[in-house]
Amino acid sequence: MNRSIKTGLFFLLLSVLMTLSAFSEGAWDVVFPIPPENPLWQKVKDIWNHHWDGKNIDDLIGVLHQIETASGDTITVDLWLSRAYYLKSRYEKKGRVENVKKAESYAAKAVALDADNMTALKLLITTVSSYADLPYIEKTYGPIFVNKLPVPVGRALPLLDDVPAFMAALPDWDNRGDIEKGKKAVAEFKRIADEHPDNLIAQTWVCRGNYYLGYYYLSRRDDDASLPFFEQGNDYGLRALAIDPHNVPANYWRQLNLARSIQNANILVKARYLHTIMDHLVLTANENTTYFYCGPLISTATIIEKGGWLAERGLGLAGYTMDTVTMGLELAVRAFPTYFYTHFARAEVLYHLGRKDEAEAVLRHILEMDPYQNPFHAPENICVQGLTRTFLAEHFSE
Repeated sequence: MNRSIKTGLFFLLLSVLMTLSAFSEGAWDVVFPIPPENPLWQKVKDIWNHHWDGKNIDDLIGVLHQIETASGDTITVDLWLSRAYYLKSRYEKKGRVENVKKAESYAAKAVALDADNMTALKLLITTVSSYADLPYIEKTYGPIFVNKLPVPVGRALPLLDDVPAFMAALPDWDNRGDIEKGKKAVAEFKRIADEHPDNLIAQTWVCRGNYYLGYYYLSRRDDDASLPFFEQGNDYGLRALAIDPHNVPANYWRQLNLARSIQNANILVKARYLHTIMDHLVLTANENTTYFYCGPLISTATIIEKGGWLAERGLGLAGYTMDTVTMGLELAVRAFPTYFYTHFARAEVLYHLGRKDEAEAVLRHILEMDPYQNPFHAPENICVQGLTRTFLAEHFSE
C-alpha cells in the first residue's frame, strides 16, 4: 500500500474516532476512587492531599489498613494500598524491595478482582518494572499481559472543549504531520493560553505543542530550527507548573522541552539542570509511570544516551538502575507496541549497554513498521523513524 493511501486511511480513521469520542480524555489517568460512605476515606483524601515529596505515606498506609480490616478485600482498597506502598518504595530506600513486593501484591489482587480495570493493570506494570527479572514476570503474569495488553491510549492532554477557538484549531493539530498546520495550531494554542493565564491545561497544551514542533525538526537533523520551539515549550511548562507544581503532564512536558533544549550543550550546562530534570521525571514516574506510553521511562532512556555517566548518576540519586530502566522499557514495548518511541528508547538503552546487535535489530524493525497503525500519534511515529535513520547512520555502518 503506498504512502498516500495509508495517509488517507489514517485520516479517515482519525475522523471516525473523533466522531465516536474515542479520544478518551482519561486514557492516561490512573483512577483511585474515594467512596463516600466511610469517613475513613475522607481521611485518606485529606492525607493524600499532603503526600507530596513522600510526606505522610505511613499515615496513609495505616488508615488504608484500617479500612481493609473493616471492609475486607475490595478493589478500591487494593488500588490505594498498591499505590501507597509503591510510593513508599520510591521515597524510602530502606525496605524498598519489601515495599515494592507489597505494592505488586495489592496490584495483582486488584487485577484478580477486575481484570478490565486499567488502573490496576497499570499499577501491576509499574510495580513489576521495578524488577530486572523478566522470567519471573512472564511466569507470574504472562497470561494476564497476553490477554490485556496493549493498553488503550488517547490524547496526551484533555481537550479545552469549552473554548471554541481551541476546538476550531484541533483539526490542524491532528494534521500536524504537515508542519505548517502544526505551527498554525500551536500558535492558536498560545494565543488561547495567553488569554487564559490561569488555565493549567491551556498552558500545558502550548508546552506539549511546542515540543512536537521542535521534535519534528530534530527528527530532520535541524537542531537550530528545533531549539526555539523547545525553549518556548519550556517557558509555558513553567507557567503551567506555577499553577500546579504537582501536575503530572506539566512536569512531564516541561522536562522534555528542557532536556531537549540542552541535549547538545556542554557537560557543565547538563550538570546544572540534571537535578531539575530528574525532579520532574521522578514526580511523573512516582505518580503515573505509564503516562504517555510510559513516558518517564522513555525520557530516562534518552537522557542516559545523551547524558552518559552524568545521567546515570542522576538515575542513582532517583533510585533507578540501568537494569530496571531496561526492564521497564521491555514492558512498555508490550503495553504500547504502536508507539515507536518505546522501541527507539529501548534501542538507545541496549546500545548504551553495549548490546549493539540487539539495538540495531530493534532500530531496523522500527523502519519496517507502519507509523499509521497508531491513530493518535502517527506524526510522532514518523519523527521517530527519522531519528532512527539518524541513529543508524551515526552508529552503524550500512
